[in-house]
Amino acid sequence: MPNEFDNANRRNGQWARSAACLLISSAMITLAGCSLFVMGGQMLLGRPMIPASFDEFTKKSLKDDGVTAIVICEAPMGSDSETAALDQELQTEVTRRLKQHDIKVIDSHKVATWMDDNGGDWGGPAELFEKFKNADFLILVDVNEFSYLEKNSPDLYRGRSQIEVSVYENDEFDARIYTNEIDAVYPQRYPAMADRINQSAFRKRFVDHLSDQIARLFYEHRPEEAFD
Repeated sequence: MPNEFDNANRRNGQWARSAACLLISSAMITLAGCSLFVMGGQMLLGRPMIPASFDEFTKKSLKDDGVTAIVICEAPMGSDSETAALDQELQTEVTRRLKQHDIKVIDSHKVATWMDDNGGDWGGPAELFEKFKNADFLILVDVNEFSYLEKNSPDLYRGRSQIEVSVYENDEFDARIYTNEIDAVYPQRYPAMADRINQSAFRKRFVDHLSDQIARLFYEHRPEEAFD
């Protein structure tokens, strides 16, 4: 027969189990409440935004009233399908994305025409600011590496690029005030298969991906946009 000591132990065990269940239930309710609170805050205030890297570093903004930027892209010269016309494509696409986010940018075709008239050589910041006097900032996109064919795998595509983005200000020094390096791999996890997408379509996607990465340096954006 159980004695009084055994009964006391059973009661203590039951009390401990009840207390543990209560603590677990309270924790679950608290976590659920926090999640609901966060969700409610996001519904009222919106999802948090990542500030523009350029703005944070320089304490300046291309979105300020009266500010105009100009985009120049330099890419490896080549006649192969990988690098042909890459500079013009990036120049056009980055300019278009900046305009979409209310940043005033000189039309890319005006810049391309001026460069063609100068034999494709834009000189340097001083020469460019002399030609486009209303430009306050020069965004220079320097593509050091660009490829989208997976090495030793002709049936697979994976984009790789190393890019340096610099910004010069139109002042008496024409000084470089900002620089950022982009080391892009697209797609990150698995290469695309050639039997599911043709070469020109994949190249376009990769150029769009790079253009997004470059343009996002100059405007705030949602966290998920960084993982497109």
